[in-house]
Amino acid sequence: MELDSVAKHVAALYRLLGATSADKAFVLRGESADDVAYQLLTRGSRLAQRWMLGAGYIGWRKRSSALSFTGTDAADGGRKASLPTRFLRAYAPVDRGGRRSALVEANGDRWGREIDPEERHHQGDLYYFFETDGTEELWLARTAAPPTTLYLEYHEAHEAWASGITIKFPLECRHLTVSEAASLGRDEGWFAGGPDLAQSIERILHRDRENARDYARKSKGPRTLRRPARFGNH
Repeated sequence: MELDSVAKHVAALYRLLGATSADKAFVLRGESADDVAYQLLTRGSRLAQRWMLGAGYIGWRKRSSALSFTGTDAADGGRKASLPTRFLRAYAPVDRGGRRSALVEANGDRWGREIDPEERHHQGDLYYFFETDGTEELWLARTAAPPTTLYLEYHEAHEAWASGITIKFPLECRHLTVSEAASLGRDEGWFAGGPDLAQSIERILHRDRENARDYARKSKGPRTLRRPARFGNH
């Protein structure tokens, strides 16, 4: 069965969990019908995205609106900008010189270089991601001189599941969303399946991850390792 609708995803999830939408445990705390399934599918789809991105998939790419920076070097130790809604992960490919950057100008030229937050004392055309009070932001290092207009390329998290949403996931890998969601559900207090069903869900999750890993690898040629960048003769 092709998972080409929200309803089919919900049905597949209940089937994996050995449950039905009529189970009283799903509305025990005042939830509406299928609310628990939608919550699990939301979390499961984002876990599935991270799995596929880690396996080399480059889907769900977006370019932000022009970034607007606030703050000053003197008062704040740099300037910062808010991340886009549903930001999941920066798209920052490594170039042949070993530089990694998700910041681009309008014509696509990459600007700057990403550093770890622990290196934020450095100066120059650098940027990093830093979380303050639970909110992650994009920061420019001190003395950075970005162009007037700068954009962030990133992978967008799947929208929260509900009836009628647009599913943005490769058709061949949608079962991974369901098995990730089921794996989360088996750890909930309402899960009525025994050890055998829990182990079955784990096996299905492993199989779906391997299928997604193969799908994420677009090239059919042998894997190769890129030679490290060289900057001298000695």
